Amino acid sequence: MNGFYVTVYTNVVALMLSLGLIALAAKLKMKDVIEKRLYIFLISSTAASAFLITLCANVEYGILAWGKYGALILETILEMILTFIALIWFVYVDYRIFRSPDHLKRNMKFINIPVALVFILNLINLFTGIMFYYEDDLTYHETSLYIVCDIARLIYFMGSLVYLEWQKRKDKRLRYLSVKSFIVPMVFFVLLIYFTSYATSPLGLAIGLALMYVQNINYMCYQDGETGFYNRLYMENLKKDVEKGVYDANGALVFELGDGDRTLMAELITAQLPMESDTIRLGKDRIVTLAAVKDRSALKMLGDDVEMSFEEKGLSVSVNSITRKKKESPVEFLDRIMENDR
Repeated sequence: MNGFYVTVYTNVVALMLSLGLIALAAKLKMKDVIEKRLYIFLISSTAASAFLITLCANVEYGILAWGKYGALILETILEMILTFIALIWFVYVDYRIFRSPDHLKRNMKFINIPVALVFILNLINLFTGIMFYYEDDLTYHETSLYIVCDIARLIYFMGSLVYLEWQKRKDKRLRYLSVKSFIVPMVFFVLLIYFTSYATSPLGLAIGLALMYVQNINYMCYQDGETGFYNRLYMENLKKDVEKGVYDANGALVFELGDGDRTLMAELITAQLPMESDTIRLGKDRIVTLAAVKDRSALKMLGDDVEMSFEEKGLSVSVNSITRKKKESPVEFLDRIMENDR
């Protein structure tokens, strides 16, 4: 009976935490609608899994008289939801890294194949469970397929962690994304594999998603709400990273915007620049894109592409390329860019 109380109390906490996160996430003023929907979907699925595990515990311990088949159906739905959460978690990480629906669509076939296999295993688990999973008195018999599904989900979480760390080394813009929100669910999934009667995974997911919420709040502090670019506060923080030697800035494109829709202008600038570019809005009409390269001709080519895209839309922009001087440090270079904006 101790296992019952641990399962119920753990998942009630997970459910309450998830419901609270849904309310908070709904109020987040995130410019990226896709990211917000993925995040809320993850929280909602976590709440559903916590609720289902609580129901399963009540059925298995005879508090709800739903019988053997009721328990099996609940278990199977729960397994599928947990597998789907692992998939969406990986998709969410991919989107947070690249911010590109097209990139996500191209990768979906590679992500979906393992999930389809786990889905089939869950169906097999259901039919073998009818014969071997529970006896008539709801005595639990763990099957090897049950463990396989847990390991498959754990691999997805580990994969998302490795994927993020790998991309963070390639793209310095991702350095503000913490891996803590990925480690917590992994720990709880490991606990689930070894202590399955306690069914602790929803609590791990809920805590991980709460850490993600904090990350989102921190990220929004550095983001300009109108354009989606970074703001002046980000530039101030960037100087600290330059001083530590983890970021290098040798050149920049400075955009002086004319009249027009700032959101459309931001989209035109983003479409022409490399994906790893750091673009910052320093003033109402002034946007700066930092670059590690010191080649003024390469910067000018990028600037010309942006000017051409603006002309096609009937918008005006003035683009200047600047590079770090010979005896100028990266911090002094950033100070010069910001000083010109005052």
